[in-house]
Amino acid sequence: MAIQKIFLSLFVFSSFVFTCLLFGVVGPFFIFFEVVFRSVPVGRVIRHLIRLYGCFLVRLTSLLIPVEVENRAGDLPLPVVFVANHCSAIDPYLFGLIACENAFVTSWPFMIPIHSLLMRMAEYVDARGGWVEIESQGKALLDKGCSVTVWPEGHRSRDGKLRRFRKGAFKLAAAAHRPVVPVCIFGSGEILPPGHRLFRPGRIRIIVLPPVFPSQEDDLEVRVTGLKDEAHQRIADELKLRSGKS
Repeated sequence: MAIQKIFLSLFVFSSFVFTCLLFGVVGPFFIFFEVVFRSVPVGRVIRHLIRLYGCFLVRLTSLLIPVEVENRAGDLPLPVVFVANHCSAIDPYLFGLIACENAFVTSWPFMIPIHSLLMRMAEYVDARGGWVEIESQGKALLDKGCSVTVWPEGHRSRDGKLRRFRKGAFKLAAAAHRPVVPVCIFGSGEILPPGHRLFRPGRIRIIVLPPVFPSQEDDLEVRVTGLKDEAHQRIADELKLRSGKS
């Protein structure tokens, strides 16, 4: 089992290095072409490039770690606020398989010099900036037609259990009058649990659940609570169902 984990980890690490080198070479030309010849805003180009990077990496590693996406939402009413359960460091890369313009509310990439530059150019939202900045930047992205992804638990779950949701993502959705799309990620926590460096064999399933629309209540707090409770319940139900099948 230890040899299998080492082999799998070497494969994933090699795939990561190869993908970084490939996009490091191709990326600047892609950005130059899109910005100069197609007049696409730099932020949008880099967001698209980051999604392609994640998609390519996940598809490459799927040779040994199968990943399946199930879309139960149909045609998404874009832009939306995605909320997902969070059990592993690999979870953000999985969003590369959801084909829409997207930006994250996150923190740790902003602590790494090169990552930080790319995150800022892509107009990702630094969660350390406080709620006022998160709401302002989040609404600006949604107004541009870019969806926003938030991890409402705040941190990765250490035991795979779904934690309570914080209100930030749902305040943003309610204030911007945009729907919330719950995303259930199943299996990533077994493949790379928090605190572990070696990958384990397994399968990942990403389930995009139907959108939750803000209610017509005048009271903002009622709208926020309704979105939060419904999104949490849908993900919790799906995790319970999947756990029963495993």
